[in-house]
Amino acid sequence: MYEKNTTSIYNFFDFSNIILYMKNSKIVFFDGVCNFCNVTVDFVWKRNKRRNLYYASLQSDIAKEKLMKRGINDIKLRTIYYDDGDRIYQKSQAIFIILTTLDGIFYPLLGKIALIFPRVISDYLYDIISRNRYNIMGKRDSCRIPSIEEEEYFL
Repeated sequence: MYEKNTTSIYNFFDFSNIILYMKNSKIVFFDGVCNFCNVTVDFVWKRNKRRNLYYASLQSDIAKEKLMKRGINDIKLRTIYYDDGDRIYQKSQAIFIILTTLDGIFYPLLGKIALIFPRVISDYLYDIISRNRYNIMGKRDSCRIPSIEEEEYFL
């Protein structure tokens, strides 16, 4: 009668179509070999039960292509980027905006309050931490491998 189609829908999309499909997705771009960065991503993952965020290692091809299409030609591993579908945020501003997307009242409120601080000061503090991130928590030999639960959210 009818044959069951077991082919994944992803086989019908090439890489550029996936990028186009994800145009309005909220994506956190992070250094995939940095332990401090991975702990931060774990923190965000656990507090985002709505699962409305995606994650991509800055070392991945999808991160490079997506950021370059959005005008970030000089991708810095020391920088966290957040694409909310409309614009790209970097460094401290990315962290504060990400906080506003988390569950509950405390973290979104904290993110909104933090956005009041002058960017010069918050980025200065961000730069101190990012310069020392490998000294603080070390570095992996390769990018993280997402768990089965995380798989569809890690690009």
